[in-house]
Amino acid sequence: MSLRILGGRAKGRPLKVPESARPSGARIRKSLFDLLQSRRPPEGCRPVVFVDLHGGSGAIGLEAASRGYRVTMVEKEGRSVKALEQNARDLDLWREVRILKGDAGALIGRLEQADIVFSDPPYEQDIPLLTEQILGSTLLAPGGMLIAQHDKRVSPPDVPGFERETRHYGSNSLSIYTAASLEPA
Repeated sequence: MSLRILGGRAKGRPLKVPESARPSGARIRKSLFDLLQSRRPPEGCRPVVFVDLHGGSGAIGLEAASRGYRVTMVEKEGRSVKALEQNARDLDLWREVRILKGDAGALIGRLEQADIVFSDPPYEQDIPLLTEQILGSTLLAPGGMLIAQHDKRVSPPDVPGFERETRHYGSNSLSIYTAASLEPA
């Protein structure tokens, strides 16, 4: 499978995709990073921390690193971890990326707080439950955003204290969670 970085300093460069990965397509990746550019661009006095909880092919995490985010990717499958490490080296993004081998659900409480958390687990996983687990943890920094990619047939949960916006892209959807704004009494 051929996959390329869409923007940033590694724009146009190819990724090696492990057989076990199900990478996000170009349309959804472009839409995701257009949304982030308008809501949470990487410019500023401190780095914007981006956690990709299911590294897979690296299509999202390495794209984020190419665009200037400081990235942590979590991946439990050994061959995918090796492919992520090789891709980070080949794209000269290894300084901006930290790759952790392990199960995202088990590591949620031990990762540094993130400004942006991206979750795209295998679709057989209980995505609503994982979403609630992420939002109930300390992973999301104040003012942060969770973006959950899921099959459009999955009903993303409403979580108290968070506003949700869902966008559809063919058979896939992105549900974006941000802390609910408090209305004055």
